[in-house]
Amino acid sequence: LMVIVGPSGSGKTSVIRAIAGLDEIEAGSVLFDAQDVTKVEVRERDVGIVFQSHALFPTHSARDNVGFPLKVRSMDKASIRKRVDAEARALGIEQIMERWPRQLSAGHQQLVQIARALVRVPNVLLLDEPMANLDQPTRKRLRQDLKELQRGYGVTTVYATNDPVEAMYMADRIAAIENGRLVQVGTPGEMYARPADVHIAWLTGPISFLDAEVTRDSDGFWLTGDGFRLRAWSPELAGHVGSSVRLGLRPDGLRIEPDSPVVATVVAPSFESGMPVIRVQIGDAVIALREVETDRGAQVRVAIESYLIFAGDGRLVAAV
Repeated sequence: LMVIVGPSGSGKTSVIRAIAGLDEIEAGSVLFDAQDVTKVEVRERDVGIVFQSHALFPTHSARDNVGFPLKVRSMDKASIRKRVDAEARALGIEQIMERWPRQLSAGHQQLVQIARALVRVPNVLLLDEPMANLDQPTRKRLRQDLKELQRGYGVTTVYATNDPVEAMYMADRIAAIENGRLVQVGTPGEMYARPADVHIAWLTGPISFLDAEVTRDSDGFWLTGDGFRLRAWSPELAGHVGSSVRLGLRPDGLRIEPDSPVVATVVAPSFESGMPVIRVQIGDAVIALREVETDRGAQVRVAIESYLIFAGDGRLVAAV
């Protein structure tokens, strides 16, 4: 399951439409199972597509909407009913199958559309922000359902979203896109550990930043900022001596350590991407680390055990 993640207008829908054959591409190729389908018509590409809008036939029941792709392939009625019932059970929508689209909630309409895309087990499933209009409880449940269905069918799936939490949860691999440009591709773990730039670092999980200056002496490199000085064993810093960089700090790379020279003041408990954290102030900056029992206003010493170093233009320099 490949997830394309990026802000609105970044080009996610254009990629989905190009894969489906709905838009012509000016350069490059579209391959399915190593076969070039760039010039193949949409109807011959064997793709299932779900868009953000609820594109259901208003004069057809939910059952008939789901069964439509099988009907146009001249499948017999008994087989259609069997396949439609199986999809309805898998998505938990058996009770709404005889209703008309106007009688369905936004969530149920989207589930019907997903069932219709899956019913014939396409070669490729394309999902363009299918949960954008759903409430959070429905989105959370549907994420799990879709992931299990995709695993069960083994169908190659491309899923577009602007929700980084959704991307990290759903994906086997993630493609991050910005302003129509592919910035980075990798597993969720790879993207979290070595994001290509500051923007992707924000996308892939909770992170705080400290500004620092790179210096060098006979013992190696140092990162010095307001309230801290860190030894840095990163040869990548050789080209940044005398320059300002940003340290990206994940909550799981920080801990309270009585012997650490970095002193911080506890600001308040908080949440980052659903994770309980405490916010502490180092110099003028506020960072987050995993929650520990401590009082607001208390002085604590923070060990910075792992961090990311970004250049002034936002590019990743090193992961330490």
